[in-house]
Amino acid sequence: MQKGHQLEFACISCQTPVTFSIFELDKRENAVVCSACGKEYHLEDETLRRQLKKFEALCRQLLDSEEILADTAVGINVGDQSVKVPFRLLLTRFNSSINLMIGDHPLSITFRLEPSKDLPGKLI
Repeated sequence: MQKGHQLEFACISCQTPVTFSIFELDKRENAVVCSACGKEYHLEDETLRRQLKKFEALCRQLLDSEEILADTAVGINVGDQSVKVPFRLLLTRFNSSINLMIGDHPLSITFRLEPSKDLPGKLI
C-alpha cells in the first residue's frame, strides 16, 4: 500500500497545485517550484519549518500507529443514535490542512495520509 505524504498548496501566482513531500523537507536543497508558472517557494522561514516538522512528526506517528488504528473506530453520537466510523476510513476520506503564512500570503496546505484509491472497493 502506497502511503501518501505529499503536501499541496495552490500557487500564489497561477493557482496551480504545487506539491512537495514533507518527509523530504530537510533533504531539499532547492526551492519547491510550481510546474505551471515556475514560481519558486523557499521553505526557509524558521516558524514555517518548525510547523511543518511538527506536522511531519504527526504524520509519521499516524503511520507508525497503523497497526492499532486499523482496529480503532471513532464514535459519533447524534441524539440516541450512535455510529462508529473506522479510523482507517477517516484517514482516507477527510482532507486535512494546515494554515500557514508564506511571506505576506496566507496559505492553506492540504494533505491526505492515504489516498482513497488504497482502500478496498467495498469501503468506498
